[in-house]
Amino acid sequence: MKYTKHAKTRVAERSITEDMILEAILQPSQTYYDLSTGTTIVFKKLNEKHLLVAYFKEDKEIKIVTTFITSNAQEIIDRKLKSKTWVKVK
Repeated sequence: MKYTKHAKTRVAERSITEDMILEAILQPSQTYYDLSTGTTIVFKKLNEKHLLVAYFKEDKEIKIVTTFITSNAQEIIDRKLKSKTWVKVK
């Protein structure tokens, strides 16, 4: 996996491990596609919160755009679906 500069900063700031990111990508709770950026957005449940990972495939590699942990996953999802920015994949 590769990381954008932004993603590297966010991973370090938020103590998110590569294993956590990989698990979210391979076994997401929910998956969306961002029509405005072309990124895939996955959520992975972590106790009472959710890990969000935004990524895209570049050649044969996965490039992480950003990641964060949120307790407001449903609010984010509802807002993005309502604005038709995201479409549900899984």
